[in-house]
Amino acid sequence: MGPNIFNRLRRLLAALTFVVMNAQAQPSDETAAVLQGGLSPEELAAEPPEPQPVLSWESPVTPVDAADVTDVRIEALVEMGYVDEQGRQVVDLLQQDFAYLAVRIETPQGQPVMGAAPSFSIEGTSQLLEPKEVSPRSTTDEYGVVEFAVVGGQMGLDRVKVTLGGAGIEILVNVISLQAAGFPTPPVVEGGVPWEDLMQARIRYQEMMLLAEFPEVITERAGQMVKLSGFMMPLEPDLKQRRFLLTSNPPSCFFHVPGGPAGAVEVFAKEGIEVSWDPVVLEGRFEPQKESEVGVVYRLHEARLIRP
Repeated sequence: MGPNIFNRLRRLLAALTFVVMNAQAQPSDETAAVLQGGLSPEELAAEPPEPQPVLSWESPVTPVDAADVTDVRIEALVEMGYVDEQGRQVVDLLQQDFAYLAVRIETPQGQPVMGAAPSFSIEGTSQLLEPKEVSPRSTTDEYGVVEFAVVGGQMGLDRVKVTLGGAGIEILVNVISLQAAGFPTPPVVEGGVPWEDLMQARIRYQEMMLLAEFPEVITERAGQMVKLSGFMMPLEPDLKQRRFLLTSNPPSCFFHVPGGPAGAVEVFAKEGIEVSWDPVVLEGRFEPQKESEVGVVYRLHEARLIRP
């Protein structure tokens, strides 16, 4: 995510939550009494949850150069993943959502390997984004870490393999449909631009700049009035949003854009569009951006709401 949108989301999270909750839900007398009285005795007596270990990529050990080692081991760094009953590393991912992943390359003695370029492959319908497509780095850093990403395909179990020399690991990507996860599905708009086309953009990083290459099905719609369906991700602390993101999946975190840079559209609406947590259909002037500093590569100008 670009720094401009990241900072704006962080500043506006608290204000937006307050505005929306107060505008859409007035508490009952019983609820108000609980709020005024604070925590109940049962809640006060409850044991706090066990603290979760913090994932750290840092290593106090001096790194070695990849050219100087022949034997390595690979470790998956999957913050939102888990190990299943068979000992396999698994990541749950919604269709068309975007998961940042990473691996660490070390020597058998635990020294991080810097400058290593492992090979990545995927089996299944999900899209694999290699390091150069998600970060300015294409090789491991001084901690032995290199990042990559996966965009969820069709519902099913996909397999990501990372290899370097004789070492290798496998990460399972459990893709879940919106319907199976209990979310509403954005409507299919006749003549609109589907997310399947939008997410064909190929992204690479140049310092803090995103550089995008678009397929013909996207470039031929540039400057046209188009229809898009998706979910609103507010950027302003108001019920009516004049600038927000339209995303491929329901926003689950204000610091994570579902679908990644090609899975969201920056929307500008002069009259403002009321916040909705249900899918919406918008119409506006479509602008793909070959260069972007805000973390997404599409814009929709003069947007108006077609239907909630």
